[in-house]
Amino acid sequence: VPLEKASSEILPGYNYSEVEPRPHTLSYMVPAPPRWCYKYKVGRMYVCRAEKITSELGEPEIKIRCMLGACWPMTFITMGIISIISLSALWTFLPRLNFMWHLAAMLILGTNLVALGLTGTVDPGIVRRDPEDMEREPDIRTRRWSNMAKAYIRKNEAFCEESQVIVRGMDHFCPWTGTVIAEGNMPYFQMFLGSLCTLLGFVALVAFTSSLTIAAGRKP
Repeated sequence: VPLEKASSEILPGYNYSEVEPRPHTLSYMVPAPPRWCYKYKVGRMYVCRAEKITSELGEPEIKIRCMLGACWPMTFITMGIISIISLSALWTFLPRLNFMWHLAAMLILGTNLVALGLTGTVDPGIVRRDPEDMEREPDIRTRRWSNMAKAYIRKNEAFCEESQVIVRGMDHFCPWTGTVIAEGNMPYFQMFLGSLCTLLGFVALVAFTSSLTIAAGRKP
């Protein structure tokens, strides 16, 4: 069920108060996206779409379907850089090759751009933060105090200073994808890296094969 926008920008169940970014952070100078493209703010992240679902325990909860990261413009800038460089190289060399090369090029490039888009727009694994849970006495055997998060967090959780949220299984904050890489988007990030390496290798192979074709055509 799509979640209707409330009067407050705080997403129910994700009570993160935004903290002014510090000058040394990557997101310090990044403006918010246009107001019409997001409904809620969670820390320094922007929720575009969220739904009410029923959990495995039969309880209602909110699921974030689409969101933008703290450095959200970089998601689209990186897409543009990859597209322009790849298409320029392919446009130069592909015309000398047959249709199967064209098909493979579009498949690899498309996979890479989709993986990048998913990495930058899915929920990276933000931990729900209810006021009631924050007031409860924590179990110090499973949680530790985080000065940056101003909360008790579990062993597999970490606070992302750029995004101003607690995430599960945090790996790092990636400026090229514009968001934090954690449990929720790690599979897409790995797909992005794998397809990017494949794309680079494929472009090099296309250039080499095209050069051989030209050389063979010039032989008497």
